[in-house]
Amino acid sequence: MAWRSGATAMWRDVRVWLIGVVLAGAGVLDAGKFNEKLDVGDPAPPWSGLLGVDGKRHSLGNLKDAGAVLLVFLSNRCPMTRAYEGRLKALAASFKKRGLRVVAVSIGQSPTDRFDKMIARSALSKYNFPYCIDPTQELGRRYGATCTPQVFLIDRNRKLAYMGAIDDNADAAKVEYHYLADAIRAVLAGKRPEVFETLQKGCEIKYAGERR
Repeated sequence: MAWRSGATAMWRDVRVWLIGVVLAGAGVLDAGKFNEKLDVGDPAPPWSGLLGVDGKRHSLGNLKDAGAVLLVFLSNRCPMTRAYEGRLKALAASFKKRGLRVVAVSIGQSPTDRFDKMIARSALSKYNFPYCIDPTQELGRRYGATCTPQVFLIDRNRKLAYMGAIDDNADAAKVEYHYLADAIRAVLAGKRPEVFETLQKGCEIKYAGERR
């Protein structure tokens, strides 16, 4: 029986190695490949004074006790945001006791992204994390955000540990790789995520003054 358990363990290790090879071949392991502004390991650009739908001002500096901070860019007009709301709420609830804090930010400038619409959306969807507005779009520019939803996981040392997509499929029933959840577990355990950057997918963020 000992040789069987040993063989099983060896096969498990081989499978993990093969998954890593497949992901590397897909181009999801190259930090900075999908972001023109930041690389994983860079200090996280701070934010301060962002008005939340709760009426409070939010800043990264106020989260000093957090073991990890998840910054996610959302948009009311984006169907991909709506597709991922439930998963984001589940992550916020599941990892809260372990020290994760989630902050969502909207930098959209369409009528559906107005602050009053954000308040209504947060209430309707029962967000369990702050939902803030940045009408200057400065935070999005500093993070190199290009679409919604796009996530940036910040570790205890306030450096970027993971950025990109939440998982590999907008349809929750078809998800195979839980990139963000796996990264959160690693960071809260004091480890580096095996997959630390993926291609963000969602609704395009349109920046004022930029030609398309």
